[in-house]
This record gives sequence, C-alpha cells and structure tokens, in this order.
Amino acid sequence: MSSLDEETDLARVADSLRNDVRRKIGALRTQIYEEIHRVGRVAEQRSCQLAARIDTTDERLGGIAGAQDDLRRQTGDEMRGTRQAIARLTGEIHLIEGRLRLEHGVVPVDLDEIPAGLAPLVAQVREAEDIRSSLLDDKTRQDHEQTVSAYAELESAVAESRTRALEASRTLATAKAGGRAFRKAAVVYRRERALLRARTEELRTTRVDRDASQAELAQDVRRRQSYRSHRGATAIDELTDHLRDRIDAAVAAHALFPAWFTITELGHRPPAARAALWREVAVEVLLYRLTHQVRHGVLALGPPPGSGDPLAERHAAVLASLARLSD
Repeated sequence: MSSLDEETDLARVADSLRNDVRRKIGALRTQIYEEIHRVGRVAEQRSCQLAARIDTTDERLGGIAGAQDDLRRQTGDEMRGTRQAIARLTGEIHLIEGRLRLEHGVVPVDLDEIPAGLAPLVAQVREAEDIRSSLLDDKTRQDHEQTVSAYAELESAVAESRTRALEASRTLATAKAGGRAFRKAAVVYRRERALLRARTEELRTTRVDRDASQAELAQDVRRRQSYRSHRGATAIDELTDHLRDRIDAAVAAHALFPAWFTITELGHRPPAARAALWREVAVEVLLYRLTHQVRHGVLALGPPPGSGDPLAERHAAVLASLARLSD
C-alpha cells in the first residue's frame, strides 16, 4: 500500500472517529437538556406543591389568629362586664350598708368641716388660689404679647419710612431737577410718605389695644410674683397632708361618707385593687371643695363653671381624675 493510500485510510478513520464523537456529544447534549427540563419540571411541580402547602398553612394560621383575636376580644368583654358587675354589686352593697347605718342613726362624716387649727391654713390656700386663678392663661398671655410685639414692629416700620422719606427729601433738595437721581428720589419720597401716613394712622388706632395688653401683662407679672411669694402656694402641700389623714381616718373607722362623696366614682369605700388611687382622688376632690368653698350637698364639685371662668380648667382636671377610677 502506498503512502497516499495510508494517508487516505487514516483520514477516513479520523473522520469516522470525529463523526462518532460528534454523535455521542450530540446525544449527550440532548440527554442533558432533557434531564435539565425534567429537573426543572419536577422543581416547578415541587415548588407549586410547597406554595400550595404554605398557602394552606397561612390560611389555617390566619384562621387560628382570627379565632385567637375573637377569643381575646370576647374574654376582654367578659372581663370588663364582670368588673362592671362586681363594681355595681359592690356599690349596691355599700349603698344598702349606708342606708342601714343611716336607719340606725349613724351620721355621715362631715368632710366639709374645717377644724379650728386648719382654718388659717385653709385661708392662706384660698388666698393663693384666688391669685392663681386670676393669672393669665398661656393663650391669653401669648395674644397680649403678640399685640405688643406687632405694635413695636409697626413703630420700627414707621421710623424706617420716616428715615427713607427724609433721605429722599434731601436728595430732592440737592439733586438736579428732572435728573435721574431727582426722579428716583421723588418716587421714593411719595411712596414712603404714603406708607408713613398709613402706618402712623395704624399706630394711632392700635395704641389703645397695645396699652391695654401692656397693662395686662404687667399686672400678670405682679400677680405671678405675688403667687410665688404667697404662703399659700406652699401651704397647699401641708393642707393636702391633713386632708389625706382625714380620709384615712374615715376609712379606718368605717365612717359613712356624705352623699356628695358617694354618688361620684369614689363610691362608699375604696376598692382593694385601687385603694391608693382612690385615696389621692378623694383628697383632690376634698381639696377642691375646701379651696373653692363648695358646700353643695349633691354635686361634689358644685355647679360646673362657665367656659370663661378661671375655675373651669381646675374643675375639668378634678373630673378627669374621678374618671380614672372608672377606667
């Protein structure tokens, strides 16, 4: 066999091997692609199954959470209802007890009575409270301060307009008539003179309000200084201690409280779970009555003050304290 034939045979064998390798690679590639697609389909199916299980679990958990919320609300409502029922029953028991004691001649404790030893202290507290109730509230004080401040700003604006008008008049007196500087000064002069007249008139019409606001602020400063230096401003703590002792003594002696006391949230007796709060609110109510000389037999705080009454804020604060007992 010639060398040419050998080369031809080798080339044929090489082509055959190359084609065989290509076929195997193609078959392997096809097999890999099919396996990838199969794995993808399996993974997708598995993912869908897991998602469905998660959705089912979420629905079950949501149902459980909803049931738990409903149970919590129901339990809370039942507990509130139970507490209210207990409070009503306790109040009725105390009411029956009070009526029985009244029938047996038990006299309610007179919490409005001022012992002789406390009379000077109560008088000092009342004087201090009268001063405090006459102090300007924050909004009124701010309104007066704004009036005074606005007037001062207007005075500054008048002074500025006057200065500009004078400067323009000097320019008019020295500049060449009809020249650019002259014309510019004439415009400024007319504008500032008009502003000066308008602002001066505004000063005239608002001066009375400014003077009144200044007087109110000055008087408020004097009242605040008087309140800070008044003995009653600190004596209220001493009086509060005495009133607290009086309440404690009445509770310890199982005393019968007056009607104006029992018809409020205070009731006939302090609740065991909130005795400390009850005690402080009772002292607050009694302090209000003594300080503002409330003697009403039914209304613990007396008739409600009007919206502009200095007592309105204090009255509302004591009512809010009473409301805490029913929370």
